[in-house]
Amino acid sequence: MRRWQRTVGKWTLRVIVLILILVALDVAVLAYPNLLFAHKKSFDEFTLYSNQPLPSGFGQVVDSVRERIEAMENARPGAPCDIYICDTQRLYSFFTRLTRKPSSSMAFCLSAFGNVYLNDTKIRRIAEHNYGGIRHCRYEGDYAEVIAHEIAHFNVVKSLGYRRAVRMPFWKSEGYAEYQANIASTRADSSYVFTDRIDLFLNVAFWCGEDSIARRLYKWHILVEFLAEEKGYGLEELIDESVTEASTLEEMLAWHEQSGAQ
Repeated sequence: MRRWQRTVGKWTLRVIVLILILVALDVAVLAYPNLLFAHKKSFDEFTLYSNQPLPSGFGQVVDSVRERIEAMENARPGAPCDIYICDTQRLYSFFTRLTRKPSSSMAFCLSAFGNVYLNDTKIRRIAEHNYGGIRHCRYEGDYAEVIAHEIAHFNVVKSLGYRRAVRMPFWKSEGYAEYQANIASTRADSSYVFTDRIDLFLNVAFWCGEDSIARRLYKWHILVEFLAEEKGYGLEELIDESVTEASTLEEMLAWHEQSGAQ
């Protein structure tokens, strides 16, 4: 073997080893992120990590999460979950870079480790801007709702298996998680009317644009809610390829128009 070939081989091996080390460090940080948080507090199955002491009333948030989980289709009450409250955008962005997730999100989860990461800055900003204008959805800025949404993703993976879960279209995956996270709160709200939800969706001016991210997520939520509550679909029926976003929207709007005419 020529000298230059040996040199290339050595550098190739070094690059491969370096990549493997970086991947191992990536996985280690994601598996044990608690080393980056100063405070830890346990609530039975939930362990919360933060760099600021948790507010004294945070136990009520955990109770609300439990209520939301118990109302879910694939409920797993008591399943352990580690929740990491990233109190700065920089810290949250650090984890999103490791996982190739969008840093502008409110939260994300890793089912392999049972971890939920919260963007505390974004959740607080959403809550401040909402002023009660929208309820029972991710854009309410409710910690319990955001956590329950991520746990609903865990439930889908446990129910369908990882391969089937990741093949779900984005609108079904996010819409289902949103619907599941809010079943308990909507059923407990005596003033809740589903047709009002559709009216809000149709009010484009409220969403500051027809194709805004918030409106799209809200649409996916009510589409799944329509399929579940009006047509009796469960997760298995929802994931059928014949159920499309366009056809469901058309059917929901037709149902809404008929409901208004009655």
